[in-house]
Amino acid sequence: MLIGLGALNAIAATPKWDAVTLNDQGMFFIDANSIKDEGGKKILWSAVDYKKPQMTADGVAYVSVQTQLQINCKVKMARVMHMTYFTGPMLTGKQVGRQGMLHEWLEIDPTSAIHKIARRVC
Repeated sequence: MLIGLGALNAIAATPKWDAVTLNDQGMFFIDANSIKDEGGKKILWSAVDYKKPQMTADGVAYVSVQTQLQINCKVKMARVMHMTYFTGPMLTGKQVGRQGMLHEWLEIDPTSAIHKIARRVC
């Protein structure tokens, strides 16, 4: 029975990438299985597949990025918690950078991809 429960946990942890929006930068996704509610704030993983290669601060090219977001639904603010950069599409290829950061809360721009993500999860 314990093996069965472990298998269920593994299935629940598998990312479920849902497309949210396409803009001039690329396609934005959220991992529907990662969404957690912590006191009115949503924490989730998102991914971006860029149309054109981007560059890290060190000058290394990447094509996709995974980001952990925290969204305060009540006051419509968000911040980035972590980012990981990949050379291939949809978080494939070589990992070429990783940043753990606690940015300040920023108001969500109503024209941004994060606004569309917030509308989906809040």
